[in-house]
Order: sequence, then structure tokens, then C-alpha cells
Amino acid sequence: MYRYYWLFFALLLTLGRFSLLCSLYFLQTPFGGPFVDRIDKFIMHTLYVEAGVCMSIAFLFYVISRFVHGKGIKILKVVSVVFAAIYLILSGTDDEIMRWMSQKLSFSFINTYILAFTDTELASNIFWGDAFHFTLTVGIVVAFTVGLAIFTYKMDLSQCWKRPFKKNFILLGTMFILAVAGCTSFWWYNPVSRRQVRIKPVFYSFTDNLLEIIKTRTPPADYREGILALRGNPDQEYPFWKEAKDEAASLKTFQEKNIDEKPDIILFTIESLRGWTNDMRVEENCKRAPNFCKLVKNSLYFPYAYSVGSPSIEGLLGIMEGVLSLPHHVLLNSYPNTRMRSISEVLRDAGYHTEVLIGSDPYFDNGMVWFQQWFDYVEYKPENHSDVAMAHRFIEHYNTRPKDKPLFYHWMSCSMHIPFDLPEDTGPKPDDIDEAYLRAVAYMDSSLGIIMDEVAKGPRANNTLFILTGDHSLPNSEQMPTVERVGQASDAFTWVSLLFAGPGIEPRIDTRPVSQGDIAPSIIGYLDLDVSNHFMGTNLLQCKDSTCTMDLPPVYSFRSGDMGLRNDSLTFLLPNVEGKDPAIVLTKDHEPTWNTTRPVEGYVHEKQTEINRDDLLKTTATMRAVSNAWKYIVYRNKLKPIQEH
Repeated sequence: MYRYYWLFFALLLTLGRFSLLCSLYFLQTPFGGPFVDRIDKFIMHTLYVEAGVCMSIAFLFYVISRFVHGKGIKILKVVSVVFAAIYLILSGTDDEIMRWMSQKLSFSFINTYILAFTDTELASNIFWGDAFHFTLTVGIVVAFTVGLAIFTYKMDLSQCWKRPFKKNFILLGTMFILAVAGCTSFWWYNPVSRRQVRIKPVFYSFTDNLLEIIKTRTPPADYREGILALRGNPDQEYPFWKEAKDEAASLKTFQEKNIDEKPDIILFTIESLRGWTNDMRVEENCKRAPNFCKLVKNSLYFPYAYSVGSPSIEGLLGIMEGVLSLPHHVLLNSYPNTRMRSISEVLRDAGYHTEVLIGSDPYFDNGMVWFQQWFDYVEYKPENHSDVAMAHRFIEHYNTRPKDKPLFYHWMSCSMHIPFDLPEDTGPKPDDIDEAYLRAVAYMDSSLGIIMDEVAKGPRANNTLFILTGDHSLPNSEQMPTVERVGQASDAFTWVSLLFAGPGIEPRIDTRPVSQGDIAPSIIGYLDLDVSNHFMGTNLLQCKDSTCTMDLPPVYSFRSGDMGLRNDSLTFLLPNVEGKDPAIVLTKDHEPTWNTTRPVEGYVHEKQTEINRDDLLKTTATMRAVSNAWKYIVYRNKLKPIQEH
């Protein structure tokens, strides 16, 4: 029996992985609906490659067992079980991350969420939001780890090293062939590059991370094309750095203005702001969120605004730093030493008092180090873990602010974070996840009303610029199964909205796509500040009325290796930016033509269309050039010169 031990070891490990895959694919996601639309294809494709990995692990230990004996065999048995357990734990963790966030476990994810447990309330809410599946995953991992341990403990392998090699050749050869065939299956078994990204075993993801770092040590061949597409200067060492001619004079001029000439700026970042559910052109959406709607009607409103990426820390990057997210990693955490200058630091230099009020623990995604760099005052308190409580806390801050300085206040909501739990006095949470989200929207809206009413009755009512956007969007149950086809940079993850309301801004609607990255350059343009910066967006406030024409560049988004490009009427989605497939082309209507009677699930994605093949290939090549060039800029720290501005 000991001769076939490692084969049975591989089969038992594969059975454990298969059990985890069944729970991933056959049970519903936290958003409702299946994880993928073609379960039969996904589970078989995934099983083949996972079986190959399990067989590879067993083959490796089988080879080692030929060279050890005595105590070495006992150590080998322990190590093999521990290694198998680690693989099951990492795989189960990868599955849970895929279910909740549709991204893979990677070094970047670990860097971002290593301290996630510090936000115990949010972590517990997520757990209880789908406690059954979490418990099932843990149970499967524990059961098969214990099973492997018992199986290994009872097996006597002391004779393995004595058996002549030629008597093991057939078994070793068979295991080797199965390992190679399985590990390479997504290159020969109905290969689809978009699917490959989602079914990669966890070890593959970590390997990809390391190879990417090595590959980006030198500029890519398409560097120049990518930088030009991003409207940077490829002939400069720092392609996006714009050096002000006389920044000191500009800042001094602004600082010397009367306080009444320097507007307060209140920036609302709304958690999980689905652009279609919260499109205030739709009457029913307006009724659900009357304060949001009132703000829209008095603003320059961009219903088609997009986050630079997802999750929240990625949206924060676009809003505060005015740059793109990374294709595969989370920039603020994977590259914490990146030299950048945020909009709040610019405003501080201009004499503003800067504060941020955060609903979710900033340690959840390792953002505290950035908040402390950006703001004069940072506050997170567990008792403020609801939007209404945060609104009342804002009032306290607002009324005790320094009276001799203009205010930049960043208010970051939390109540629309899945699983949409609200304070007990709001009543029981609906069982339907969509209804729970809509209830959270209304609750968030009431907090906007509290803040807006306070500002309206104060002395700065007519001298306040309101800005509102979302950190990212959130897929519904109809969108989740489409991720394989359209990727994770689609509307489901990135469509938010954006508005500016304040003195000198004519209320109107602009239906062209814009980015979170446009907020920072719009603020410095609104204040007429000439300051050095690396902001990659556009000043959306340069036009004072609808008669003015303004050129808007394409809008880019990245998420977990997927990419989106949006221009006036077309969207190009590139699932797996490292692949070779051409982009998917979608066309967007400029009016709400989806099923608005279903505010959450009534929108899935834009309409697919066809364009000239040569144009499609050219645009796809440009998108990949943008991805390659941008990665190089960040990895080589080429956003901001070393010298101080």
C-alpha cells in the first residue's frame, strides 16, 4: 500500500479542493445569484488545473521520500500534511475573496488587508453576512486536513527509500504526466484568457506577482505610446509632473485673500455608490434620496463618472492623488513609498485647514499612513460607524473649526458598505439584499440632509463648494456571472457619479464619461491656483456654462488585471490586460434606458457592439501600452521628483 501512498495523498488533496470548488460555484454569492453563469465549464476547467497542482505537490514529496529514511520520513510526513493544509487554507481564502470582491489572493491583497481584523465591527458584519459559507469553507479545510493527517499517520513509509527506482518508474511517470497535464490545462483545454485569470490556483497568482516585478525593471517597448495616450510627456523623466512657474507667488496671493474670497470645500465620498441605482435623472431614485437629488439639481452633474479602480482604497487614490490605480496591485499599499502630492496637501499649502472623518476603520486597508500625511486632523471612532452619527460628528467639527482659515473637509460614509447593516433603531434589515442596499441609500441620504442643513444656516452657506462622488460601485447578482466575459473594470465595479455645486457653477448635466481623477485638477482650477502637481485628470470646471466646449480625454479604470477605457460613446473592456484577446466593445446610451423599475438589478452592462477590426486592434494595443507604461512609472517611482516642490 505504501507504494501508492503519494498517489492517494494527491487524490485526497484534490477531493478537498473539489469540495471547496463546489461550495464556491454551486452556492450563491453574498450579492445573490450564482458566482458564474456557466458553472459546468468553470468547475471542470478549475478542477483540472487544481488537480494538476495537487498531483505536483504529491509528486514532489514522492521524489523526496526516495532519499530520506528514519526520522527523515517522520519529518517528511509532517511537512507534507502542513504543506497540504496551507494550500487548502490559501485556496479557501482565495475562494472567499473571489466571492466577496471578485479578485484573487495576492501579495497586494495581503499588503492591503493585513490589518483588516482591527475593524472588528466591519469584519464581524461581513462574517455574519454569510456566516454559513465561511463556516462551510473552514469546515472543509479542517476536515480534509485532519483526514490527511490520519491517513499519513497510519501509513508506514519506512520502506520507500529501499524500493528499487525501476519499480517506481511507472507510478512516478504517471504522476508526472498527470501533474504536467493538469498544471498546463488552461493552455490546451478550451483556452480562454479571461477564464484563466479567475481559475488560476493561488500559487500561480503569487508567482505572477513576482514575475511582474522583475519584468518592469526597464521601460516597456510601448512606453512612449502609453505615456502619450495618458497625455503625459514621455521625454521627461517624470512624465506627469507639471512644474508651476511661480508657485510661491500663486500661493501667497491666495493666502492674502479675504476669508470670504476663499470657499470652503466639502467632499463627500459615498461608499459603494452604484451609478445606475443612484442616477438622479430617474424620478424614483430622486424620491429615494431627496437630499442627493436636491444637490444634483443645483450642480454640474456627471451621471457617468467612474472610479479609477476598486476597492475603496483604490477610489481614494483617484480622488486624493488624481492618478490611476495599478493594473494588478493596490498602489497605496503595495507601493507605500511612492512620491505623490495629494489635493489636500496642495490646499494645506494654500492655507486651508484640512480634516477627514472616516466611517470605516482606516486600518482595514492600511490607509492610515496616507490619511495622516494628507490631513491636519484625522478621525475614526467606532461609535461613528453609521452615516447619521458621522453627520452629527461633522456638525461638531464644523462649528469648532479655525475661523481664520477656509475648510477642506472630506466626509467618507460607511453605511452603504456590504452587508448594509444599520443601527438597531432603524428596524430589522430586509432579507432581500437589494432592499437592504436601497434602505442604506436612504439612510445615507438622510445624513447628507443633516450636513447640508447645517451648512445652509451658517455664515459660509454661499461660499461652499460641495463635491460628491463614490469610492467605487458594487456588482449586483445579475452582473456577477458576467465577470468572466467583461472583466472587473466594468460598470459593475466602477460606475459611480460626480457632482460639483457651489458659487459660480451653472447647474447642468454632462453625460460624457469622467473620472474620479478629475476632482483634484478641478479644485485647483476652481481656486485658480498655479501649483506643481502630477494630477492626470481634467479640470471639469473650466467651462462656466453649457455654451463652452471642453475636450475630455478617455477615462481609464483597472481592477485585478482587467482594464476599461471609456470615451464619449464607446467603452472598451479588456479582461486580462496581459492576454492577447482584443477588447470587448460596448456602446452607452446617454439616457437611462435600462429597466429603472428594478433600481438595483435592472442594469447589467452596456450593449455590445462591433467596430472596424483595425480600429479595435489599434485601441487594444494602446490600452496595453497604457497599462505597461503606467506600471513602469509607479514601480520606478516616476510621479514626483525627489526634490521638494
